[in-house]
Amino acid sequence: NTGNVTIEIFNIQGQKVKTLVNRTNTGGDHEVEWHGIDDNGTVVASGIYFYKMKTDSSSAIRKMLLLK
Repeated sequence: NTGNVTIEIFNIQGQKVKTLVNRTNTGGDHEVEWHGIDDNGTVVASGIYFYKMKTDSSSAIRKMLLLK
């Protein structure tokens, strides 16, 4: 379904690091890459981060590991 999609990256302390997606998407498969850069353009450190995916009908938070 077409709807609003938001994907955000948070550090281990719960601070928002990056907003990857904040738009209306059509249904189907989509890919997003994060290159370890925050919203200010600064390279972030290797470590554990969380990503939050939110749509009009659901949301999920998952853990990931950034290795350089």
